[in-house]
This record gives sequence, C-alpha cells and structure tokens, in this order.
Amino acid sequence: MLVEAEPGTESLPPVLGALREALRAERAVAYGVDVGPERYHASYSYCAGFPFPAATVHAAIEGQVSAWGDPWGWFNPARPEPAQRNRALHFRSLVETEAAQQLPLHDLSASEVGRRLGMSEDSLESTRERISARAGAMFRQLGVENMQWLRTLVCEGPVLLGWVGLARAEPFTEREQRLLQALTPALQRRLTMETRLRESGLMSTALQVAMEALGRAAWIVSSSGRVVHANNAGKARLERHDPELMEALRRGAQGIPCSGPLTMTPLVTTGLPPHYLAIDTGTASSAAARVQALSARWSLTARESEVLTHIIQGETNKSIAGRLGCAERTVEVHVTHLLSKAQVESRSALIARFFQSS
Repeated sequence: MLVEAEPGTESLPPVLGALREALRAERAVAYGVDVGPERYHASYSYCAGFPFPAATVHAAIEGQVSAWGDPWGWFNPARPEPAQRNRALHFRSLVETEAAQQLPLHDLSASEVGRRLGMSEDSLESTRERISARAGAMFRQLGVENMQWLRTLVCEGPVLLGWVGLARAEPFTEREQRLLQALTPALQRRLTMETRLRESGLMSTALQVAMEALGRAAWIVSSSGRVVHANNAGKARLERHDPELMEALRRGAQGIPCSGPLTMTPLVTTGLPPHYLAIDTGTASSAAARVQALSARWSLTARESEVLTHIIQGETNKSIAGRLGCAERTVEVHVTHLLSKAQVESRSALIARFFQSS
C-alpha cells in the first residue's frame, strides 16, 4: 500500500488504515506540525478506528498542539531529537505512566529510555508530569488514555514530516515494533512526496496571484515556445491570435533577442528543462490610454476609471480602498458597476475584456 498508493492527500487515509490493520491496532493517527514563531498548529491530521468524525480528532489535536510550548512532550517538533527521528518507539499508556509513575517506554532502564528519547535521566520525571498535566485531557477526550502506543517521528533530516502512531489496549510485540521500523523509510518517502505536493500547490497559487499583480500581460513559456501558463491579461492577448506575439515568445524562449517590449527571464528548476517568464512591458504604457478609451465607451465615472486601473493591475478591493482612501465596501460598489457596464460577470472576465478591447 505504501508503495502502490498514488501520491496525494487522498492516499494517506488508506495508507494509515493499512498500517492499523498490519499492526493489529485499534486506533491510528498521523499529523504534521506547523511550527510558527509564537504558536504551533496541526498542519494536517488523519485518523482511523476512532468512534468520532475525523474533524473531532483534528480539533482535539489542534487544540493540544496550539496550546503547547517548548519543551514539547517527549519530543521537540521544531527539531526532533536525533535519537527519535525515524525510529519506532513503544510507549506505555497514559494511565500507566500517571498512576504507577512508570517510565514511558516498555521494559527499559531509565538510562536506556533517556538514550532512546535523547533526554537526560533527570528530565524524564518532569517531562512525564508535564505531559500528564497538559495532554491528559486530550487523551481522555479521544478515549485513548488506557492504550499503548507504537509511534515513529517521520523526519527528513531535522524536519518533522509527520507523527505516526498506532494504539491498542494490549502492548505491542517486538515483532510489530520491528515491522513499523521497517515500514518507516516507506512512510518517509510517502510523506516527503505529500509535503512536496502541498508545497507545489501553494507555490502554484502564489504564482498565479503574483502574475496577476503584475498588471501586465505575462506568460510562462517552455524552451520550445509553448505557453504553459498565462495571467488573465496574457490569456486575452493569446485569444486575439496575434502571430507576432507567438513568434516573439518562440524566439525569446530560444535565446534570440526580442525587438519589441517583451522581457524574458529564465526560470531554472532542478530536473526540468528551461522555462521563461515573459512579460509584455508595453502593456502598462498602453493601459492608461485604453482605460481612457474604455471609460468613454462604457460611460464610466472618474472614480470607476480609477478602480478599473487598479483592477487590471491585479489589486484586491482592500488594496484599492487603501490607495483611494475610501471604504472597501465603496470599492465593491464601484466594481459591481464596472462589471455591469462592461457586461461581464467576474473580475477575470473584466480584465480579459479590457485587454481584448481595441
């Protein structure tokens, strides 16, 4: 399952379910920690075997994660102890460590527990008391206070990719601990892929926002001249089927100097052929004249013309309000009037209409 499942957020729940079945666990949990400068947050969480909705489990984890500070339970999420990274460890139940004040790991001396957790013997008792005080409520809320835990901190170097744990009433066997240890490298590869996918999705969104904010026609072009992505202004230019533009993009991607107002910036990504960010620097200079012409054609007020100027530069209503010194609600009214006068239904359609108009 770890090898065959396609990467993506939807693949983690079945992987966790397969782990739970393979290790004969009653519960299974995986979560990540977003380490902020002031607070921590659960960046994701998945669970299996709980008699609650996944949202309830996530809320409990988030509440506990965001409430904790340093030091963090038996590990430091900002930089997990080297001894615990990618290491399967067998923990006693919360009730056992509370009532009998036993060491957290099964059948080991204090010195060995400290070695495996990367902690001093002197800190074990104070850490146990802190966990009991801070985490006890969450364990009881989720009904796992009497369960033994087999968990691994899946890391890439010093970075925590995910906390993965299995729980049940009976202690886990040495064979099951060895099995989780053997599966941890596959978990590491899986969570590394998931992390990269989440980051690439975020970067893709950021790229789109940044390209719109240019206020000019822009394209991402492959080395062959193929347009991979374009902002709304760029799409509008492409829809006009301008052969000179396509030829300029093709020549620019091949390293041939462009004679027109087109700049080509190389984008270098490991493992990919060269791509280029192409920007029509002439768009901005012609935009003012186009705003003036369309203001007359669409019967815009002076304020609506100002708002249109900022919209085609990719600015938000809040940003426009700040520039014009008015309320955001006032800008929303102007935008509504603009959409109506331009006979379009969205900001992106308005931008496209603007650049398509001659």
